[in-house]
Amino acid sequence: MTWAVVTGATARGGEAIARALHGAGIDVVIHHSERSRDRAMLLRDELRANGADAMTWEADLAQPVIVPPWVTQLDPAYCVCNASVYQPSEVGDSARAQLDLAVHLHANVAILTALQGTLRSVVAVTDVHVERPAGGFVWYTISKAALQSLLLNLAIEWAPRIRCNVVAPGTLPFPASWDDRAKMDTIGQSIPLGRVGDFGDLAGAVRYLLLEANYVTGQVLVVDGGRSRWLPG
Repeated sequence: MTWAVVTGATARGGEAIARALHGAGIDVVIHHSERSRDRAMLLRDELRANGADAMTWEADLAQPVIVPPWVTQLDPAYCVCNASVYQPSEVGDSARAQLDLAVHLHANVAILTALQGTLRSVVAVTDVHVERPAGGFVWYTISKAALQSLLLNLAIEWAPRIRCNVVAPGTLPFPASWDDRAKMDTIGQSIPLGRVGDFGDLAGAVRYLLLEANYVTGQVLVVDGGRSRWLPG
């Protein structure tokens, strides 16, 4: 059995990633928060019915993270650092800074350190706005940049045994709560490939880097339909 730990694996991109890895025959640890417990159980049962194994791990990544022994005893070969929070903030927002850094950086440091002995490949999901800040989300962007820097450093520190890469997605399906149709249309028209990405695009990129790209480490793969290649700042 070959296990992968996927954080934030019960919704949107995280669920697509878990499904893509499971579809490749990988057993998946579905990390989730307390509020996503029911969804995690449903996903676990569905995946188990379709081949490889799946288990759930509940943890609040905003709090100091201790990886439970049963997870480390699975000897995970893969980890996807996907869990995220996305809230607006300004530079002086110390509470937001603490939470964003806890979820995006400190939790992943704890998880990867605990799993280091058996890992073969790690992928972190960051954001194209790490390189092109959009404004209004200071600590989200800074903490995602810190996660990206962590993976690029580990690509050197943990070589040659563990490959470490980053997927930086651009525009993916808009949250259901966002109803600014004019803004959505403007964004869609600014993407050279002519469409907003879907979660399958993200999951496919993660699967490639995690499982297949055996001579690739320390890289950032931008998945944004070409938008950041030409869009003005």
